Amino acid sequence: MRMNREGRLADGTYCEMVGNGPPLILLHGVGLNRTTWRAQVAVLSKRYTVVTYDHLGHGRSPHIQPETRLDDFVGQLVKVMDQLQIDKAHIVGFSFGGLVAQSFALKYPDRLNKLVLMSTVYNRTEEELAGVSGRLAKAREEGPHSIIPAAIDRWFSPAFIAGQPEVIGEIERGLGSNDPTSFLTAYTIFCTAEAELAGKLKAVTAPTLAITGELDTGSTAAMVKRMVADIANARGKIIEGGRHMMPMEMADEVSAALLAFLSDRSE
Repeated sequence: MRMNREGRLADGTYCEMVGNGPPLILLHGVGLNRTTWRAQVAVLSKRYTVVTYDHLGHGRSPHIQPETRLDDFVGQLVKVMDQLQIDKAHIVGFSFGGLVAQSFALKYPDRLNKLVLMSTVYNRTEEELAGVSGRLAKAREEGPHSIIPAAIDRWFSPAFIAGQPEVIGEIERGLGSNDPTSFLTAYTIFCTAEAELAGKLKAVTAPTLAITGELDTGSTAAMVKRMVADIANARGKIIEGGRHMMPMEMADEVSAALLAFLSDRSE
């Protein structure tokens, strides 16, 4: 029987669970919310019980303060699993969600089936760190709204921006509605995660797919190679023509890649 439950959990996290089958949890990016995965939920929930939720400080989940750390986001994931009575799950982390997924894989390997690290970051170079640090500085000085136009241009292709104004408008409104303190706190974690995660993925034992878009300038193909080099049981995939927001712009390709990896079919 297909399940569809949506609402606020005991800890305040806003969550949705759809489908029937093995548990699959999808983690969204910074400044976004669970609706990032709308297209994937529609496809994957035919085979899996798909869980999406709003990270701390995002969407309908509680706001956060500057003292919040990456561990708190990992703790939120654990609480979601406990409240939904999920002992073990496939975890897919997109962008910032990929950092949460990396940390979860290191801290709770016994609760992880397969791991997907999508359009996320790992072992960033000084040049790569300088780019994201510059965006953080601008957001702090001028307000989070100041970095939205450049984010849209990085995340989507010109053709998608021109052809899907309703989707772009939804993303812009979502970014603009974020609580400033919550956003800056999460973005700071995104910028400084190297201190906690750099070089540590050698300890990950779960079967892993590292995937990004060919044209993603923030979560590059080089980062995928670094992840695959460090994780013993990992494979990499680069989606041709993909930019950062692949779950939306390249929805069919992303869903196909996830189904292939999770079901052990060849890609």
